[in-house]
Amino acid sequence: MFRPGIQKTNEQFSLVAGNLKDSVRAYERSVIVDALRVNGNDKRKVAKLLGISLSSLYRKLRELSIEGFEEAGTQEGGSEVEITESLN
Repeated sequence: MFRPGIQKTNEQFSLVAGNLKDSVRAYERSVIVDALRVNGNDKRKVAKLLGISLSSLYRKLRELSIEGFEEAGTQEGGSEVEITESLN
């Protein structure tokens, strides 16, 4: 199965046997990280490509613990708590 802009086959995504929630999270994480890399970390472009709002993309970055793609203005190596506080 191929998605626009994503060139991976189903075999390349590791699934967690018997746990659909973890498998879906792993797939979401992989798609978001790949989209960010391919699009030069342009979050607006990635959100549009994925069909979600920019705020939903930022929420997914936090929920899926995707590091290195935090909002501009946060310090590198900052903890998740620091990033969350800067959003409020």
